[in-house]
Amino acid sequence: MFDLEAARKAGYNDAEIADGLARRFSFDIKKARGSGYSDGEVIARLVQQNATLSPAAAIPTAPTAAQAAQGSRQYVAPAAMAPVATGPAPTLVQRGLGTAEAGLSLATGMTGGALGMIGGTVGATAAAILDGSFGTQQAAQMVEQAASEGAQALTYAPRTAEGQEQAAVAGQAMQEMVPLAGLTPQMAGLGRAVGPAATAVRTGAAAVADKAAPALQAAARVADLAGKNITTLPRRAMEALRSDPDTAPTPGTMGSVGAAGTDMATMRRTNAEALGFVGDRALTKGQATRDAAQLKFETESAKIPDEGAPLRDRLVRQNQQILHNFDGWIDQTGAEAPNLRAVGTAVDRALVTQAARDKAQIRAAYQSAEKAGELEQPVQLQSMVQHLNDSAPDSATAPVLDVARRRAVQLGIAREEGGQLVPQPTTLRLAETYRQAVSRATDYEATNVRQATIIKGLVDEATDGLGGDLYRRARGLRRRFAQNYEDRATVARLLETKRGTSDRRVAFEDVFDQTVLKGSLDDVRNVRRVLQRGGPEGAQAWRELQGQTARWVKDQAERNVATDSLGNRVVSVDALDKAVKTLDADGRLDFIFGKQAAQQMRDIRDLAQVARTVPPEAAVNTSNTASALLTGFFDIGSSSLSGMPLPLATMVRVVRQHVKDSALRRRIEDALGKLEKRAPNNKRKGPAVQEPPSTVH
Repeated sequence: MFDLEAARKAGYNDAEIADGLARRFSFDIKKARGSGYSDGEVIARLVQQNATLSPAAAIPTAPTAAQAAQGSRQYVAPAAMAPVATGPAPTLVQRGLGTAEAGLSLATGMTGGALGMIGGTVGATAAAILDGSFGTQQAAQMVEQAASEGAQALTYAPRTAEGQEQAAVAGQAMQEMVPLAGLTPQMAGLGRAVGPAATAVRTGAAAVADKAAPALQAAARVADLAGKNITTLPRRAMEALRSDPDTAPTPGTMGSVGAAGTDMATMRRTNAEALGFVGDRALTKGQATRDAAQLKFETESAKIPDEGAPLRDRLVRQNQQILHNFDGWIDQTGAEAPNLRAVGTAVDRALVTQAARDKAQIRAAYQSAEKAGELEQPVQLQSMVQHLNDSAPDSATAPVLDVARRRAVQLGIAREEGGQLVPQPTTLRLAETYRQAVSRATDYEATNVRQATIIKGLVDEATDGLGGDLYRRARGLRRRFAQNYEDRATVARLLETKRGTSDRRVAFEDVFDQTVLKGSLDDVRNVRRVLQRGGPEGAQAWRELQGQTARWVKDQAERNVATDSLGNRVVSVDALDKAVKTLDADGRLDFIFGKQAAQQMRDIRDLAQVARTVPPEAAVNTSNTASALLTGFFDIGSSSLSGMPLPLATMVRVVRQHVKDSALRRRIEDALGKLEKRAPNNKRKGPAVQEPPSTVH
């Protein structure tokens, strides 16, 4: 017997129980209510007339989406509602008739039930629009009720107890699959894979879905929450509906006030806009926030052929803008050389020209001092000669010592007695000549450089303070020449030729590599100082080095062989990061381009990382196969629970998928920042590539 009190204690009201029993026994409850009968009277009559109930007979329908939003819980059949089976076992004929009735119910549900649902939905939707209630909770309930009644009106209901029993048993078995449905609601594109049969249904549902989208979308969202955790549905639903993810600070934002507390997403967008990432090149919502869920959505949505096209186009335009920034910086340097050899030629020509002018100036200064008799002042080089004697055993590893000994004897600075050098009186002129001879004999071996530096230092100590003003001026010019061209191996190599040949020690194609990439900050600083002393030719040579440096960073970023749809190389984030760090390690990036342009290069590196990479947690990929299979089970289980025929449940899913497609497009537009109202007849055109700000000095 049906336990009415137990059902009421379980939380069902008389209206729900009456509706459930009426559907079970094909009772016209609307007519009964219209005649003045209460729900309690209807329940009493149905229970009396049908004393033997099947296990699913008195199960009220599952809560509607609107009821779920109000907090109705998922149905859990209480033990008290289980009927007590009575009466004789059915005969073979009765079983056969029941099977036929169950099959007829399924067949009519697949045809007339679907059409009835469409008719009921369209009629109720139109009525809600006309009376102004469309979009409200009441209207959503009315549409759902009309769809269910329309489907039932054209679906055969079993008359015999055996037919009802077999239909209920099938529904009960499918009900066990419902917990799996929580895995399927978020699958995108499944509606397109329904097949030829579902195509016709989708066509009929599209018009209904477009008008019913607001109500159905709200119901779908609540249903999704219900599939995740039905026991906390009211609280979870309200939290999800009320929460605004845009109000939360972006992860990584500092918890202080002022500039340090600026939202990270805002900072990224500001930096991007300053570098031309605006319009169809602006950062997406996921790129700006680096939110894993949002980036996962954008990454997966970009794979959809039609809806994902704007996301794919955004990535292509951003890649183009990254490369164009480097082109702009190259142009801003004023560089004109088309290749590495031209750059090396310009630098070499400026250095050689300036070195020749400096040498001529030094010779003229010494000649003036010599004419004034200032170079004939006597000088003693005892300390230098003693060092040559003490270092004689080291000549095997420092051949410059042998050269220094021989030249000292040749110039009369010392004489050799018993293998030892004895210092002799000499003049400033001979001391200078000796010093220059040692410099010319020194190569780039570390031992030779060390010994030559010691010898020249001892000569300078001995001659310091001697001579007149002309000599001291000549000595100052010679000292500066040594600092600019000799003491720095970077410049010295560029000016030298291979011993015994006319071949350059450094090829023109390697000048940039030797001066900028392999040189230290001090080397680069010395090169710029020497070049900028060379007048317009030297200044242009420095601009060539600046331009080649920016071109080198761009070349590193383009090391990826893949190209995008516009034919541009896809930026290699790793290579770009390594190139910027190489120049930034010792301050060369700031020195070559200036602080502002150097910071922009760091920003473009960071923007490339933001635009071209996703966090590891957003890159997790899962297979869709299981979800696709479970979709069918979800339709069958939903049909069993709700009392709707199978095609009706499929139709509901198709309508819901249509709504989700619209929501997907809106969410993609939100990610792209395109939700603002568009001007009419505004045809989309790719704007000109944004120019980077002029900052390279």
